[in-house]
Amino acid sequence: MAAPSLSVVIPVYNEEAVLPALFARLYPALDALGRSYEVVFVNDGSRDKSPALLREQFQKRPDVTRVVLFNGNFGQHMAIMAGFEYCRGERVVTLDADLQNPPEEIP
Repeated sequence: MAAPSLSVVIPVYNEEAVLPALFARLYPALDALGRSYEVVFVNDGSRDKSPALLREQFQKRPDVTRVVLFNGNFGQHMAIMAGFEYCRGERVVTLDADLQNPPEEIP
């Protein structure tokens, strides 16, 4: 399998309230690029329903979704570094799960 053109690395920590909105905006924005991509979510030991929501999203879009699950909270920096280790894209974009930076700005 060829490496995707773009990897988006997203650290997640207790983001259940915003993940549905992130999914609803992120995937259409990436699909509109017209190039191959992957999204690497790194769950940083969330204690809410974030892991379950990530699992559901993986089941919906397994072709472009990857999920890394930490067994504890190690911090945003470590989560991003783990995402870098797992991503395969030619280019990498980091994005916060809280929509502070809109996915529509990725292009």
